[in-house]
Amino acid sequence: MNNNSISKVFSDVAILMQAKGENVFKVRAYSKASDVIKSLPYAISEIVEEPDRLRDIPGFGEAIVAKVQELVHTDQLKLLESLLDEMPDGVLELVQIPGIGPATAFSAAQDLGIGSFNDLADSIESGVFQSLPRITEKNSLSILRHVNMRIEQGVRISIGRAQDCAADVMTELESRCSGIAKITIAGSIRRGVELVSNINFICAVDEKAEIRTVISAFTTLSNTHIVLMHDDSSAKFSDKNGLEFSIKVVKLESFGGALVYATGSIAHGEKLQEIAVDAGLRLSPDGLFELESGLPIEVQDELDVFHYLGLNFVPPEMREDTGEIERAVDHDFSHIISINDIRGDLHCHTEWSDGRFPMEEMVAAAQQRGLEYLAITDHSPSATVAKGLSPDRLISHNYAVRTMDSISAGIELLTGTEMDIKPDGSLDYADQVLSDLDIVVASIHSGMDQDQATMTNRVIGAMQSPHVDVICHLTARLLERRAPVMMDIGAIFEAAVLTGTVMEINCSPDRLDLKADHVRRAAQLGVIFAISTDSHRTHQFDNLRFGVQTAIRGWVEKKHVLNTLTFDELRCFLNLPKPDRYKFIKSRA
Repeated sequence: MNNNSISKVFSDVAILMQAKGENVFKVRAYSKASDVIKSLPYAISEIVEEPDRLRDIPGFGEAIVAKVQELVHTDQLKLLESLLDEMPDGVLELVQIPGIGPATAFSAAQDLGIGSFNDLADSIESGVFQSLPRITEKNSLSILRHVNMRIEQGVRISIGRAQDCAADVMTELESRCSGIAKITIAGSIRRGVELVSNINFICAVDEKAEIRTVISAFTTLSNTHIVLMHDDSSAKFSDKNGLEFSIKVVKLESFGGALVYATGSIAHGEKLQEIAVDAGLRLSPDGLFELESGLPIEVQDELDVFHYLGLNFVPPEMREDTGEIERAVDHDFSHIISINDIRGDLHCHTEWSDGRFPMEEMVAAAQQRGLEYLAITDHSPSATVAKGLSPDRLISHNYAVRTMDSISAGIELLTGTEMDIKPDGSLDYADQVLSDLDIVVASIHSGMDQDQATMTNRVIGAMQSPHVDVICHLTARLLERRAPVMMDIGAIFEAAVLTGTVMEINCSPDRLDLKADHVRRAAQLGVIFAISTDSHRTHQFDNLRFGVQTAIRGWVEKKHVLNTLTFDELRCFLNLPKPDRYKFIKSRA
């Protein structure tokens, strides 16, 4: 089990204990353990046989150490199973909805028999849910919006969680099958789709005899619940949550063709197969073959497959049949953003607000990942839960950044803030305070149930400030948890161009906000983007890949991404009046 999976188990224990009315200190111990495990820069499973090292982790007493060991060794926790047995069905499901805490979830399940999202939606629409304490008509409508989002989502999970699940499968499979030469994730995850219900693998072996070994191991993995199909070279199973896992195993020489076939959307794949036939070839799940003879063509690399088809290489994220194949006939995609083009990160948090690590450690982590510059953007005063900085604390924060800048060889630092756009449309700091910062990113953190017109005007009003450089996670959505706010997206993108405001593609796999469809729409209007991690922990700088994937899916060009600029170019951009900034980007391009 990876850290995120272990962290979730401890979080579930804390939630159920709170719902049960357990001692508050006990609840906090498990909640803190969950948070600490998620923050660790290494896999806790690697030290599970070293109890002394486990005890050295903050908040880890003997009980927590024992529970971690039990979970890693057995893939389950008796305490959690016991709590689930004591609880009415649906508590853990209901508590995922914003506005429903553990106590309300317990009452809804115990007293009203609400055991699913569908039950909850029905009870709100009938007015039954509103009989619970502290539930008003207004907040019940807000809850209904989030519930409907979850119902529509179905069994799909966020790409971040899906990749964690995939990593666990690959680790277990490789430990059981020594003959695996290559294994990689394909399908919708490889395309960067934000929510997935299927996790697909392409596996290559050196010897044909190893194919059956891999298939046998795949259908008996620790998370296998129901085997849905298997044959000589492929298999599919579902886990206990309904998430599907599938694998195709080929000889190494067929790996490239099999990966191309398994990565693109159905429509993309059908077009490639037609092109293959026209070229006297056959593209299939087993690889690339001569059409007449049926002989396999040795292609271990996807580049070779596209070459055989007479096409330039198409990035995996773009394989959706949205014009990429037609373009690949005569053009390449070298102008499209890649992760190697990103020079810096313009949005991160430290212990000064709700980050989990000191400023020095966040800076060191960014530097280790090869970033050339980093903006430290801790929260503003209205974010009280996030320990937002008062104007006086912000002055001290700026001093800390600038002092560190002088001693941090290899990375440049910018003073900044993630400033709240308050429900009435006003900004959380005065102009005088903002003028002392290198960069200001602004976002919505409250008043999320406002109507479309009010929310749209609220954001556009912030854009009109000469000090607001970037709008962050525009729709405020949380995948698998919170529905996006209501706003006129098109009007906001048009305002971004008119005001010279940058739009963030937030890399957090829990957000991916802007989503790919919005990114492509904005790109067509000429919007400038910042691809930023919003890191609260050192390891979250690794999330950059998710934001870049989203940008690629939106066909964003490198020249339209702010943090592809050199530090000197970025400084020049930020020092210009906002109306002149887009002109600067165009002149650079």
